[in-house]
Amino acid sequence: MDSNVSKETFLHKFLNPPSIPEKIPIAIEDLLKFKLLSALDLYRQKANVALNTEFINRSLRGNIVLLHASIESIYSKIQVDRVLLTSQLTSIVYSSSIALSLAPRVQKKPQIVAEELVDLWDFESDNISTQFHLNLRIDLVESGSINFYLDSKSIASWLDRSLKLLDTKTAVKPNISQSSQLDPTAIALFPVQYVHGRCCSLLRLGEREKLMVFNNRSESISWLDERGDLWLKEVAEFYLLRQLFLVTDLFAKESTNWHKLAFNFSQIIMIFLAECRFLGEIQRETPQKAIARLRLIAIANYWLERILVEKLNIPAPSSL
Repeated sequence: MDSNVSKETFLHKFLNPPSIPEKIPIAIEDLLKFKLLSALDLYRQKANVALNTEFINRSLRGNIVLLHASIESIYSKIQVDRVLLTSQLTSIVYSSSIALSLAPRVQKKPQIVAEELVDLWDFESDNISTQFHLNLRIDLVESGSINFYLDSKSIASWLDRSLKLLDTKTAVKPNISQSSQLDPTAIALFPVQYVHGRCCSLLRLGEREKLMVFNNRSESISWLDERGDLWLKEVAEFYLLRQLFLVTDLFAKESTNWHKLAFNFSQIIMIFLAECRFLGEIQRETPQKAIARLRLIAIANYWLERILVEKLNIPAPSSL
């Protein structure tokens, strides 16, 4: 059988490959799952191993996880008592233990299976489209897990794609259609609603300061500095970025505690708002960083609103 035909048949049992980037354009977990399915199909053909639908579904269910943020402290080596100077953040990292599931089936060590799967990874197709640059660095863990690191350019491209999802009307203006019947837990979730209203106020402020024009989605901005690093380097910025990746990965899943996630998400946003200003000195000296921070607020607020309205059936107030 022609390998192209067999590959299409294999993949269509689990996903519809052409629609993955369009269906959930920013869910990295789904994009990685699609890529792993492609590698598994090549592995199946090369090793002549039977991989049925039940095994694949079981193996991929919850298999790809977003790792917790790792922060490495940098200390001064000059002083005897080492003084903390700053923190260095690792990249956004996803991990898959698919090799551990596959190893017993092919009677090989997980590390060997992981190496063979990575060898079959199609790096050239990591650029999902001309609008989405996904450049992955892949590391093999001793246990047999496979880690996927997103570089700064990939994160910047993901942020650009995320920004396109914003509904400019609901991002900064009240939405009368959100006057649906309140959920019984609405009072308990007022702190989350407050954060949404706070973000809306800041977005309007940023628009008045001409840092961001919400009716011009094609407005040019670089998330990267002249060295190709993200403007968003602070610990609070990184944690908010990671939370956004987590939210977008979970949004299509039903088995999520949205009340808990909404609280955690809103708290991370509040920490970011307290520690990462976009006006004053930042606006004057590094306007691109100020714009990047404001746009990060816009993206976070978009997803917070969707959680409130779509998952919790609670209005998302646009003012305090």
